[in-house]
Amino acid sequence: MNKVNFGKLIKSLSKNYQSNKNKKYSVGILGVRGYVGKELVRLIENHPLLELSWLSSRQLQGSRINEHMDTKSTIEIKALEPEQIADISTEIVILALPNGLAELFVDNLKNNSTVEVIIDLSADYRFDTEWNYSVPEINNFKQGGVKDKPIKISNPGCYATAMQLAIEPLKDLLVAPVNCFGISGYSGAGTKPSATNDPHNLKDNIIPYKSIEHLHEKEVSHHLNIPVSFSPHVADFFRGISMTIQLNFSKKQFYQSLQTRLKDYYAMHPLVKICDDIPTIQQVSRTSNCIIGGLQLSQDGKRATIISVLDNLLKGAASQAVQNINIALGLNPAFGLIEIEEFNPLLAEADLQAQLKGEAV
Repeated sequence: MNKVNFGKLIKSLSKNYQSNKNKKYSVGILGVRGYVGKELVRLIENHPLLELSWLSSRQLQGSRINEHMDTKSTIEIKALEPEQIADISTEIVILALPNGLAELFVDNLKNNSTVEVIIDLSADYRFDTEWNYSVPEINNFKQGGVKDKPIKISNPGCYATAMQLAIEPLKDLLVAPVNCFGISGYSGAGTKPSATNDPHNLKDNIIPYKSIEHLHEKEVSHHLNIPVSFSPHVADFFRGISMTIQLNFSKKQFYQSLQTRLKDYYAMHPLVKICDDIPTIQQVSRTSNCIIGGLQLSQDGKRATIISVLDNLLKGAASQAVQNINIALGLNPAFGLIEIEEFNPLLAEADLQAQLKGEAV
C-alpha cells in the first residue's frame, strides 16, 4: 500500500462529511447538575458531529447552562418529566441520572421514533441483556450488527472501566480471583454531600467504603466472567482513579510477553496507552485516556501487579459515553475526543472513509 498522510486524510474526510451531508446529530441530556453532566456538555459542544438540543435538571430549572460552567452554550435548563420525553424530537438522549431513576424515562423514549440512541450512565442496565454494555475497546457492540432502534447503550462504571481495561487482555492466563485496590477522587461520590466527599473527613485521609460486594465488583466479575474482588477508597483529591490489580497466573509468565500482549490488544485504540513505568493520576487528569503500566512480576513469574489510571469523570464516564455514541453512529470511537494526528496510522484508508461517513450505521 502507498504511504498515506493520515492526518490530512482524516481532516479531508471530516470536512467532506460535514460539507456534503451538512448533518449534526441532536443531543439531549437528562441530569446536568452533576460533574459528569457538565463534562458531557463540554464534550458535545466540541464534537464536530453532535449538537446540544436541550438540557434537563430539576435543581437547575430555569437557569442557563453558562451560569454553571464555562461554556459558549446559553441553553435554558428545563425540568423534563418522563411523559414529556415521549414526544421530544431528539436523535440522541443521554441519561446522566443517579441510579434507579432511568426506567420511567426509558419507557417513554422507547416508542419515540426520532430517538436513534439512548445511553444510560447509571448502573440500572449494566446487567440487562437487552442493552449494549460497552467498554468501547472491549465490547464494540456494532460488530454484532445491532439493528434495533433506538440503540440502547449501558455505559460502564468508572472503577469497572479501570479494572476491565487492565484485566481483559490477560484474563485467559489467570487462575484464582483477581484482587483490585482502587482509590478515587471525591468527585466520584457526586455532588450530594456525604461522608465520602466531605472536605473535613477527607483532609489528609483515605477513606475505604463498601469494601465487599461493591456494585463495580459485581459488574466486572459478570462481564469478564471471572471472579474479581474489589476494595474502593476515596481520597483528598478531586478527580481520577488509580487501580492496583494483583494477578495470579496458571503458569510462569515473562514481562516482555505480557507487555507485548497488552500493547497488541490496544494497538488500534489510541485512548488506552501502555507504559513501563507506574502511571499516575496526574498523567490522565482532564483527559480521555486510560494508562496501564507499572507491571511487576514475582520471581516465579506466577504473580503480577499492574496499575490502571484514568479520569473518573471522562474515560470513566462522559468521554466513554461519547465513544459509545460514536460507535452507535458508525464513527471511529475516538472521533471528536483526540487530535486527528493521534489516530492510529495502521487504520486503512477505506476503513477511515467508512467510519467518518457513517456507513456502518
